[in-house]
Amino acid sequence: MDAVDQALAAVYAEARADREAHRARIVDEMDAIAVDLTETLLPPELRAAGLRIAYNTEEVQP
Repeated sequence: MDAVDQALAAVYAEARADREAHRARIVDEMDAIAVDLTETLLPPELRAAGLRIAYNTEEVQP
């Protein structure tokens, strides 16, 4: 692998790490929103029964 390939690989690795960090921040924010919605929208008896508001993170893209 020559210097150009190594430089490109480093740029791609940095971009991939940045995307993953961004996705993690989005998921963390969505988790906080889901907890807040669960606490504010669901009546206590449903929360006591274990019902929680959830979402699918597979579609979350940075």
